[in-house]
Amino acid sequence: MIKNKVFLEEIYIHYDYFLNIAKKMTQNEFDAEDLLQDSLIRAYKFIDSFEPGTNSKAWLYRIMKNLFINFNRKKQAHPSYSLETVTHEPSVNETQSSLQYYEVMKLIESIKDEYRQVIILFHLEEFSLLEISKELKWPLGTVKSRLHRARKEFRKVLEVAI
Repeated sequence: MIKNKVFLEEIYIHYDYFLNIAKKMTQNEFDAEDLLQDSLIRAYKFIDSFEPGTNSKAWLYRIMKNLFINFNRKKQAHPSYSLETVTHEPSVNETQSSLQYYEVMKLIESIKDEYRQVIILFHLEEFSLLEISKELKWPLGTVKSRLHRARKEFRKVLEVAI
């Protein structure tokens, strides 16, 4: 009950203020609402780490800013494209595209197992680095370094193949 009271009195009263900040960050009303909701959920989840009477706006702003940064990093790692930008459907020869896919998979199979796992999960399965870390039960730093090494090794294999 105390948790709800602290949240309502210290955090939620700034809803309109933070909605405006979120709109400025995202440049999109719908994304702003999502960002604010995610921030409020995170704030409620970790309200025990908030000290009542301290600067609640700064605390919530830091949460929102970190979520926004993480969202943008993920979006840059896996960009999405609007259907409106596609002017026509590309013509792809099915046998050629499956052959290219097969050749790429053959090249990926030639790199070390721990590198292969990371490169497949990140680039083909579109997992985030954090998701890969949880899936493979590796520290995040290990995932990052192995992805970097996997890309270098794949580049070498690709250069030899070409």
